[in-house]
Amino acid sequence: MAKIIIEKLYWDKVYRDLEKEVIKTSTYDDFIIQLMGDLKDKKVLDYGSGPGVMAKALHDYGAIVDVYDINEKILKMATKRINSQRIIYNKEKIAENYYDFVLCNLVVCIVDHDEVLDIAVDIYDALNSKSGIAFIGFCNPLIYQFHETNLDIRHSGNLQYNKNHMYLKEKKEGNYVIPEMHRPIHWYDQIFEKSGLKIIKKIFTPSYDVNGDEISDFIIYKLGKQ
Repeated sequence: MAKIIIEKLYWDKVYRDLEKEVIKTSTYDDFIIQLMGDLKDKKVLDYGSGPGVMAKALHDYGAIVDVYDINEKILKMATKRINSQRIIYNKEKIAENYYDFVLCNLVVCIVDHDEVLDIAVDIYDALNSKSGIAFIGFCNPLIYQFHETNLDIRHSGNLQYNKNHMYLKEKKEGNYVIPEMHRPIHWYDQIFEKSGLKIIKKIFTPSYDVNGDEISDFIIYKLGKQ
């Protein structure tokens, strides 16, 4: 029976499932690392890091990686991959105007509306003002009507694209269910611009066929400071 994540603080309950993801890693993690280019000695913050899978990959490419997550239990689990000195438990300790890259992977689609702006402001503050780049990625809202993809089964009913709404998403890798927020892309545009972030580019992960339709699982915003 699928495990149900009823709030964001419960992610440590399925951390072993997160560590074993294969399709998501190849579809999203590897793709975003390619977007970042040469990582040697680059200062990177993984905001909402989970158990440190992405952070470990970035470290292996030569980056200096700090990680932050709201879930203290899952951060402690991340110590098997990341030096404990690079783990940030209190977001007030995140350095400002410091990082070459800030990543926020699959976080903004699972938090409340107001929290998305708070996260965007945190990312703005952390970025190096000269050349810092943020990548904020989340599940592609344009595929809201697809009941099943390679990664997920959605239980969303007949809800509209332009309406913010919550739906349940069953993860095929891990066999658990999460409540996720659907918000149209233009909603995120407005939030990121309000935070002070400048939209450089919107990038979709590689597409594939689902019953004759080409879909992309994720959208990634490349952002800088205005």
